[in-house]
Amino acid sequence: MKVRCGHLFDTSLGKFLENVDITVEKGKIVSVSEADNSPVDEDMSNCFVLPGFADSHTHLCFDVGDEVKQIGEAAGYQALVAAKNARKAILSGVTTLRDAGEKDYVDFSVKRGIEEGLIPGPRMLAAGPGIMRTGGHMWFMGEEADGEAEVMKGVRRQLRSGVDYIKIFVSGGATSHFTGTVTPEMTKKEIDTIIYEAHTAGKKVGAHTHGGDAATWAIEAGVDAIEHGCFLTEEQLLLMKEHKTVLVLTSGIQRAIRDCETNSDFMREKAGGAYDNYLSVIKRAAELGIEMAAGTDTNHGNIAEEAVFLSKAGVSFAEAVKVLTINGARLCSLETLAGSIEAGKYADMTVFEEDPTNNISVLYNPSWVFKEGKIIKTPAGIVF
Repeated sequence: MKVRCGHLFDTSLGKFLENVDITVEKGKIVSVSEADNSPVDEDMSNCFVLPGFADSHTHLCFDVGDEVKQIGEAAGYQALVAAKNARKAILSGVTTLRDAGEKDYVDFSVKRGIEEGLIPGPRMLAAGPGIMRTGGHMWFMGEEADGEAEVMKGVRRQLRSGVDYIKIFVSGGATSHFTGTVTPEMTKKEIDTIIYEAHTAGKKVGAHTHGGDAATWAIEAGVDAIEHGCFLTEEQLLLMKEHKTVLVLTSGIQRAIRDCETNSDFMREKAGGAYDNYLSVIKRAAELGIEMAAGTDTNHGNIAEEAVFLSKAGVSFAEAVKVLTINGARLCSLETLAGSIEAGKYADMTVFEEDPTNNISVLYNPSWVFKEGKIIKTPAGIVF
């Protein structure tokens, strides 16, 4: 297959290249070259072509709203919800997705369903149920563990199950029932133990935290990613810079929880406070050059909201696109296969008929989506 691109975004140069041909064989890009006069299979001469997006933090099995009720549903029903949300993700231009935790390893079945072509969706990384303290944030979803011996065993069980990375919940969140947003929910020794066990096995660790002491302990212990981070301090951001910790931006879920009328008042208030503080955190993280990726959490299909938020924080269009593409692929350890449009990588492309540099909100509505060279969406409708 040969695709002609009028404007192709180059992540390494941070700009659009003009009049480029992409040749694809067996789902991968064979060459990227200057357009010629030869026939093409797909003519995107008037379009703006970006790499497929990476959603670096999501929970496919549930939506914004009553999490306890949703996660209490039967596994089969949760899988159906996940299939719906995987479809929403890929139609929004997401071709790589890092699921940040599901009950009873339902994400494994969803991942298999996508890989076997049973349902449409991005390629997936699955974290399984995640690890938290007894009664900690999202306790009803994951594996509760207390003390160094229990968290060690928890990590080893999840590694045995075949998780792609380890997800831990080290402090509270907007929907926590028993603690505040930045209340530590693991000890320093527990966090150290988890990260040592995971890294020894060659697996990355993502830590749910908005800030507080537990965020500092996780960064110092070498956690690979801070998930959310709405209340990170200057000192913590400097520590992340030193340790090369990735910050996974999830602004949309704070806004969505705040605006969800069926949520309790305390959840809406906590999420609203987090959202109000987040812009200054992201602005400072960008100034410090901290690597960021972006996730929707349960704000499914709205990865573009993170790009818009980055723009509000003063981040350039080019850098915002990198956050949504190559940075996310790197966090997923897939940077040699995804995240940019280059020879040897998957032919993942998100195509727009309008210029997103003039209005970044254009990213909400891709006209075409390609995953591994297969057309998933066109202006005429959904192909899958």
